[in-house]
Amino acid sequence: MDIQQLRSSIFELYEPLENDRQYIVFDAARGNLIVDVPRYSERAVRLIRGTGPASLIVVTNAVRAREAAKFREALGIQIAAHADDAAAIEGGPDIELGDDAPLRPDARAIRVRHDGEGATVVLLRKPGNVLVVGDLDLASPAGRSLIPLEFSAVLSAQRPPTWNAGKDTLLALQRELPKPRKRFSILLDAPWDRAYKGRLEDKMTHFDPIVPREETVGREAAMGTETLVVSDTTRRKMERAPRPVRDES
Repeated sequence: MDIQQLRSSIFELYEPLENDRQYIVFDAARGNLIVDVPRYSERAVRLIRGTGPASLIVVTNAVRAREAAKFREALGIQIAAHADDAAAIEGGPDIELGDDAPLRPDARAIRVRHDGEGATVVLLRKPGNVLVVGDLDLASPAGRSLIPLEFSAVLSAQRPPTWNAGKDTLLALQRELPKPRKRFSILLDAPWDRAYKGRLEDKMTHFDPIVPREETVGREAAMGTETLVVSDTTRRKMERAPRPVRDES
């Protein structure tokens, strides 16, 4: 496991072998906020301590909750978890979250669900708004409920961070990107209006002054339609001119 600073106030705990990520939000006044529970190890504890005192760890799903109690004991922090995930935490959570609960003035926990399964995401009030989704697959039906939220960056446990285009990434995975307005005309919007390309081709006709016929050779076409005969005649006269013959004797 390693750690790197993504932004001035956001650190990433990264396990390259498992491609797993958790995030630490630096807060000198209230203590750092840890979003998601990494696999417990002494190194993970040292890395978390290295960013400064932590005060709260947020559990995003029941699977992640299993080792949260170990970090509470090692770091002396509080655990925040949704009521649906509380049973997976040894000793229970210190803070039980609802479906839409404020964690801090700059952080908000939101619960998303589909077919009885749920996950908690955290919306950080940082420049552009940052959405930490944990193990949630943005292409899943549960991810569709995130579309109304306003954010520009997405931090996921299984994907590299997406900056500035996080909302567009979500819309693309959910197939909800804005579609261009169709125009029923021979003047088309290229290149995204390919559906009506055939309409334009049907209206095209051959225009000799601009596009010479195919039987016209390239050399003559470059001279224009008015000089095709003259240029061809001149070339033939030059080719028929007598040429000196080498005496082989």
